[in-house]
Amino acid sequence: MAKDGGLLCVMNDIAPACDRRDYEAWYQQDHILDRLATPGFQHARRYRRLNGPRAEFLTFYETATPQVLCSAPYMKRLAEPTAWTARMMEHFRTMSRSICRVALDDGQAGAGGLLALMANNDAPSDGLEAQLAAVLAQPGVTRVRLWRGDPSVTVPSPEEKLRPGGDASFATIIVVEGTNAEMIQAALLAQGVTAAPTFYSLIFASPEKSMKEETP
Repeated sequence: MAKDGGLLCVMNDIAPACDRRDYEAWYQQDHILDRLATPGFQHARRYRRLNGPRAEFLTFYETATPQVLCSAPYMKRLAEPTAWTARMMEHFRTMSRSICRVALDDGQAGAGGLLALMANNDAPSDGLEAQLAAVLAQPGVTRVRLWRGDPSVTVPSPEEKLRPGGDASFATIIVVEGTNAEMIQAALLAQGVTAAPTFYSLIFASPEKSMKEETP
């Protein structure tokens, strides 16, 4: 994905009472399709946690620009959720919703089914992009990404009122994709990235839209 593109990163758990079959059907048959039909949304991925401190489910959407995430068409969808979405929102727990600008995206797209994610609200350290470039050179690592929260386009979601507990957000999100969790962990530690990652396994990836497809 191009640097300075937009990125919406969502992490959530679901309530024990939630029917997981209904949750999966809603995501795949309703929610993903609704979001990808929004002008400027180009790609979506869903992951499930293998281990680590963050929420069980990770979903992110790539957009042509960060401004897509505060555009009128997208805000209309948030203000007028489908009936299925409105019903599912009450089951969301420990929800985070981070609107970001892509600061770094390097490596082989789609080459690894594993993902290590680190998210925080600390001030970004000097040299972080150089550290991640060095991580990419290590065995078992296929792609590195750095997403930074973008306050200029971050607006509250009308859907937040449907979710118990409200939404958190993160200022810095590091994503390392690869083929082997132990190698990814070793590569991070070797370059001084000591934050505890959460490892996720890919469960869905949409086809990527071209810019031509985005043009009316």
